[in-house]
Amino acid sequence: MISLIYINTQEWLRLKFLQVVVFLSFAYICISYLLAALSFTEQARIKFDLGLAGMEITTFLVAAFISTHALYRDIDRKTFQVILARPIERWNLLVGYLGSLFVLNTILIAFLGITMTLFFDFEGDLGTSLFNIIVIMITVLLKSVVIGAFGVMMSTIARPMFSLVFTISYWILAYSISDIEYFIQKAGLHSLDFLVIVLNFLVPQFYTFNWKSYYYMKNGFSYSEIMWSWFHCVGWIFLLLFTASLLIRRKDIV
Repeated sequence: MISLIYINTQEWLRLKFLQVVVFLSFAYICISYLLAALSFTEQARIKFDLGLAGMEITTFLVAAFISTHALYRDIDRKTFQVILARPIERWNLLVGYLGSLFVLNTILIAFLGITMTLFFDFEGDLGTSLFNIIVIMITVLLKSVVIGAFGVMMSTIARPMFSLVFTISYWILAYSISDIEYFIQKAGLHSLDFLVIVLNFLVPQFYTFNWKSYYYMKNGFSYSEIMWSWFHCVGWIFLLLFTASLLIRRKDIV
């Protein structure tokens, strides 16, 4: 298992796509710093709101691309058959994909977090703010792994491009359930109230811990909120990975 994660991580690190994403994310943080410098007020808010948003978007792009292309990449290169010739279960390969994704995004978030720490000023409250930003970074990482688990699941039943489109839609929907509920209430479409209930069961509730902003970095969160968000993400990871392991058993690899 560890060897699969190590090999997959090495292969993905060689891709130019990942190098471009890292460069663009670093450039995004630098641009957010420059934009904040043009403002006379709310400089810290602009810097951190844009920086944290860029961090989540970057990890999401990496998760969506890798998770939806990893399986078919191995199938097209015939490495999948070579690996399955050994006494190894198919679900182990899925865990290897997700594990390498976790490692890559951990490296990426650490890099971006260190960059933000060096570039941005915590206004003399480094201790508290640093704890809060670490919590935000871990939450962003777990959410990216949830999206990666969904992408892996979709790759077992659809082609990479279709899987990528569904994964992007899934990520958007995870933040939009509250907006959908608000629209239904304002439009008076009470017959569609069941839709929100269904979505809350089928989609992770990212909108309940959307913490990538300066407000949460300065004010923090309760321990119950932190535990809820982390256990929520871990639960979805296991559920999606379990579903993917059932689907890949029925997939015709040859």
